[in-house]
Amino acid sequence: MSESSVKSVSVYALDDSETAAFAAEELGKYLRMMQPEAQVVVAKADSYQPVKEGIYLGLYGDLGLEAPALDDPRLDDCIHTDVSKLNGMIAGSNPRSILLGVYRFLEEAGCRWVRQGKDGECIPQRSLADISVQVDETPSYRYRGCCIEGAVSYENMIENIDWMPKVGFNSYFLEFMTPYTFFERWYSHLNNKYKEPEELTVEMVQDFKHDMEREITRRGLIYHAVGHGWTCEPFGIPGLSWNPEELEISAEVSQYFAEIDGERALFRGVPLNTNLCYSNPAARKIVVDYAVKYMQDNPHITVLHIWLADGYNNHCECADCQDTLPSDFLIMLVNEMDEAFTEHGIDTKISFIAYLDLMWAPQREQLRNSDRFVLLFAPISRTYSESYDIDTSGITLPAYERNKVEMPSDIRENLAFLETWREFFDGDAFTYEYYFMWDCYFDPAYYEAAKILNEDVKKLKLIGLNGIVSDQTQRSFFPTGFGMYVMARTLWDEDAKFDDLARYYFEAAFGAEGEACREYMATLSRLFDPSAIRGDISTWSGKSTESDVNTEAAEKLGRIPQVVSEFRPVIERNRTSNDACRARSWEILAYHADIAMALSKALKARTEGDAASASTLWDQVEDMVQKSEDELQPVLDVFEFVRTLGRKFK
Repeated sequence: MSESSVKSVSVYALDDSETAAFAAEELGKYLRMMQPEAQVVVAKADSYQPVKEGIYLGLYGDLGLEAPALDDPRLDDCIHTDVSKLNGMIAGSNPRSILLGVYRFLEEAGCRWVRQGKDGECIPQRSLADISVQVDETPSYRYRGCCIEGAVSYENMIENIDWMPKVGFNSYFLEFMTPYTFFERWYSHLNNKYKEPEELTVEMVQDFKHDMEREITRRGLIYHAVGHGWTCEPFGIPGLSWNPEELEISAEVSQYFAEIDGERALFRGVPLNTNLCYSNPAARKIVVDYAVKYMQDNPHITVLHIWLADGYNNHCECADCQDTLPSDFLIMLVNEMDEAFTEHGIDTKISFIAYLDLMWAPQREQLRNSDRFVLLFAPISRTYSESYDIDTSGITLPAYERNKVEMPSDIRENLAFLETWREFFDGDAFTYEYYFMWDCYFDPAYYEAAKILNEDVKKLKLIGLNGIVSDQTQRSFFPTGFGMYVMARTLWDEDAKFDDLARYYFEAAFGAEGEACREYMATLSRLFDPSAIRGDISTWSGKSTESDVNTEAAEKLGRIPQVVSEFRPVIERNRTSNDACRARSWEILAYHADIAMALSKALKARTEGDAASASTLWDQVEDMVQKSEDELQPVLDVFEFVRTLGRKFK
């Protein structure tokens, strides 16, 4: 087929699934965008007919191919693409993989998705006739996804679900039974004095959730659900947020609560943070029965997360609980849940968590049906100043002391805890990381942090983990989506080199001067010195254990205004790019330049020990981001930005 003779393209879906049909529509949509004058026909086909021109989408078997050996074809992805001059095939190990194969084909054809939303798409105008793509790939890791956190709008969530498989993610986690708090933060406009609260009800969020689930299912993504909430929802107490509540709890319900300091009550008024008296079989049965009903009502869930209450040092002190580790009670609970699921024909995976008090692995209980379970390692207290250090020699873990736990920030100690869990359970496991929850704000250029992330992913197999679900703000694209791209691509290919990913991403997002932008981001990252901003502390507590005075960090921060000023002409001459995606990338960078300059001054005063000036300068930064939120809403979570960095100045 010559380039000048392209008149039409045919796309055929062989698999009967909704996801395969969606994959065909997506391929057709982007082919039309690349060559608008070409007629693209999308249709269903009963069988593969190689003599008939067109691109066929299907499972390996549909296309007469033998799929690579996979441990679990439902969860594991592999793709095979062989298309030459608009004829050939795109095969996947499951319907989701067909969609992933379509996006890989389009990427090889020149399409780029540098952030979520229409303005994050960079689609080339080109003839379709000369597109030839041969790809045979099996991603390095099974679990590649994100979990809802931060402050989000309905549009943010729908755009993120749409974006994720385009860069190779395959999993999405909607936390809680009703993820109200994440939407409430946005629609109430917490941490922004310039915006008025908008209407939001629990019923609205439930409708949002149904829509999100529909989009997750349409793409065939591995759907993770719930996590926290099992210690309150089964007892008729909504687990909607971490806010204290004044609730009247009957003695009939409170009898099941953890006894702390001689009292059975909501822990500091927060249902989600309230543990149960897990030695009480009646309490466990209420949770198990509720989980059975929940799965009967929600069979589309792939991995159901069963966690205990959030928070720590909040476990039952009664005589029957006192001598049993929280993790033993967790395993007791999920074993009973597994038996009930089996009895009711529910084959959903159950994920249990190593987290906070649960970092101490069980000593008494054993899993009775290991194939049912997935371990989730959640080192929330780790520092991100260094990558995983797999050498845990010499680490002595502290004994568990009920309600007197101190969490480790050292990565080696965190991994030593993981080793004890892997001795207990050597089955399917992945990690729940927090790169873009709070820590991203300690690296305002998102560059050094992305390097740590890349190194972490390369070590996952060495520590017995099969991927990452990232617990994070959904608006983590400021100033760029580079960190998110690094996570997606390194999870897909553990051999991906950081510098190669950087060159690729910045050229895609910024065009001809992408390399200059990459160097600018790398320079800013070094000068902000994320480890100094963190103080190498537990990033989630906000409490520094070191003096904030740091003359070396102050000197680096003092150089940032000049670096920003010297780069502004590059930003300005690119803001009018004819490519809408790249023009938006540079526009975002212009806002970032203002914020970075102001933030560097506030941080410099802080590191010089001038708390009063630092606080005043931080107020100016806060005011700046709040005033800019309408322009930056899809890419910057102002709620988390203000909450996280504000702690450093108060």
